[in-house]
Amino acid sequence: MRNYGTRGYSGYRGRRPSGKRWVVFFLVLILLAAAASLVAQHYMVYDMDGTYHIELPWLRRASNVQKPALHGARQDLEIVIEQPDAPPVVPLHAQELDPSALSGTVSRTLKALPKDVNAVAVRLKTANGDLLYPSALPAAAEANAVAGDKSVSGAIRNLTDSGYYTIARLSALHDSRFAPAHKSDAAVQQKAYKGELWYAPDSTFYLAPEKELTRQYLASIAAEVASLGFDELLFDEFGYPANGRLYNIKTDEREMTQEQALALLADNLREMVRDSGTKLSLVMDEKTVLAGSDAKTGQDLSLLAVRFDRIYVPTTEEKVPELLEALAPYTAELVPILDTAPAEGVYLISQ
Repeated sequence: MRNYGTRGYSGYRGRRPSGKRWVVFFLVLILLAAAASLVAQHYMVYDMDGTYHIELPWLRRASNVQKPALHGARQDLEIVIEQPDAPPVVPLHAQELDPSALSGTVSRTLKALPKDVNAVAVRLKTANGDLLYPSALPAAAEANAVAGDKSVSGAIRNLTDSGYYTIARLSALHDSRFAPAHKSDAAVQQKAYKGELWYAPDSTFYLAPEKELTRQYLASIAAEVASLGFDELLFDEFGYPANGRLYNIKTDEREMTQEQALALLADNLREMVRDSGTKLSLVMDEKTVLAGSDAKTGQDLSLLAVRFDRIYVPTTEEKVPELLEALAPYTAELVPILDTAPAEGVYLISQ
């Protein structure tokens, strides 16, 4: 009997299918990926914008050698940004020029000024109503008020480009040009004689600020002069007549008080020069500032000192402390108009 057990293989094991090997391989990969993900979570760092990155320990240590670590830095450090110092305020040391300087002698006139002077003032509208520059306003031309020729334009440019702070002086309501041209719409009229102009003791005329045409005319002049490059407009005779037959002034058509009319005129002037950044200033007499008001002119310090940047007062050096005290409640700066320069403080030396 043949023994078949010793021939060939002792038993049949068969061949492993190749597909099982791939299944095992992928399972191992999945296990490794899961383990790597768990480990990576310990080294995952989120940035401020919400993104994240991996920082491995050995790379982090190498980075720390090159630059200080951000993690663990103090969060309570105060960052101080130094602001540049504000430029020092330079006191106004102004000298009024004679109007003849606009005839072409500006350069020589400026060279002759004292070294302490840093500002100059020049009159561009007289109490007669003349405009001492070549105004392009049709209303001024119709009133025959334009008294400056083209040569003045060049002198004004030299003045405003000179480096000096420039002030244009303008007579406001004392005006014998525009008033006769607009008796009913702009001028102060007589009560006794209907339609006739009221006249001052020197036979000059005044504009009435309660009348809209007056305010429009003066505001237009303010805007035009500001456009010439002046840093400041200084208005004098900014009030109703103070002398003469005041009882003969027609008042029955007024719809506002004198004080309200002057405040409204100031507001109209401010609106016209707002975009230019030009300062607005006012001349008031010493008595009115110290008393606070003047019933004749209609000037009220409490209404005007808040509408103008500076109040100029013809005075003496001895009176300055008292005037400063009167203006202390307001933001308007006091500028004394003096005959000679004081030892200190602001001033305007007038011709």
